[in-house]
Amino acid sequence: MTADHYLPPRDYVGYGLESRPGVWPGGKKIAVSFVLNYEEGAESTPWNGDDGSCPMLHELHYDRKATSGGKRDALVEDMFDWGIRQGLPRLLKLFRQYGWKWTTWTCARAFEVTRPYAKMLVDDGHEIACHGNRWQNHGKNLEEVKAHINKSFDRLQASTGLSDVPTGWFVGTSHQSQKLARAIVHRERNVPLQYCSDTYAGDEPYWAPDPYAEIYGGEDKGMLMIPYSLCTNDHLFFVAGGAGVSAPDDWFEMLKAEFDALYAEGGRGSAKMMTIAMHNRFVCKPGRIMALKRFMAYIATKPDVWVCTRKEIASFWREKYPYEEVGPTYKLHSEHLAS
Repeated sequence: MTADHYLPPRDYVGYGLESRPGVWPGGKKIAVSFVLNYEEGAESTPWNGDDGSCPMLHELHYDRKATSGGKRDALVEDMFDWGIRQGLPRLLKLFRQYGWKWTTWTCARAFEVTRPYAKMLVDDGHEIACHGNRWQNHGKNLEEVKAHINKSFDRLQASTGLSDVPTGWFVGTSHQSQKLARAIVHRERNVPLQYCSDTYAGDEPYWAPDPYAEIYGGEDKGMLMIPYSLCTNDHLFFVAGGAGVSAPDDWFEMLKAEFDALYAEGGRGSAKMMTIAMHNRFVCKPGRIMALKRFMAYIATKPDVWVCTRKEIASFWREKYPYEEVGPTYKLHSEHLAS
């Protein structure tokens, strides 16, 4: 396997029939992670030097073709602008009511062009992780991917005034050497890579091998994977073909059902977590945010719920299940699979 084509070992079994035993801090039954995908200002648009407008995940993406040839689409740009101008303030006020913190998966260019809000999120205590340099693909080979990651570091640190960001990553789609490139750049810049969330393979954190050690040798310190979810993602309001939701009540029922199931499993001793993925221009619409308000009010009545950032989850997991003791999950059952 070469550096340009690195993917971690595939793991079909994970923890098996028994999830990682134990509970969250203070005996909590479930860890609830709210995540804000902060993309507005980093989308494809000639305003950012691109050939055309953004083709996806806006209110008219299902039938509005992207522009090309350097032509801007003011209507699409307006929809992204709304996410920062109206959506983000509404979300900030809601979370301040509960004193809860989210993990910000930030497209670095978006923070650069909305800098007053970047400072506000830091002041409110929200975690600053990374969703890529721009909201688009990030290179065709390892060196191009590393260049985008370094640009992400530069923009995030300049816009926040912090030297220890980003804490972790979620990109979703990109070159397959993305995880290796992150491991390299975090080492070079001496910023701890606390976790990676480019995985949909579980309902709880797990360890994978350190990509750097896999390719270049040396000490394997592991890469902590904190899974993402599309089932509890507000992008469902934008999914066509019968796979999404249209009414706020539908999304609330989805969130509630998933929470109830994971909460019950946590009560039986399994360390489960739930991710609620948000976008400024999606769930913050006046009608849709009512689903989020109902869900937050619902879980606030439940005992033993840990609403936390992914950085907090990573800190807990690293202390309770250190890589040097538990290793990657695929090794838990490698001998069985080999036979």
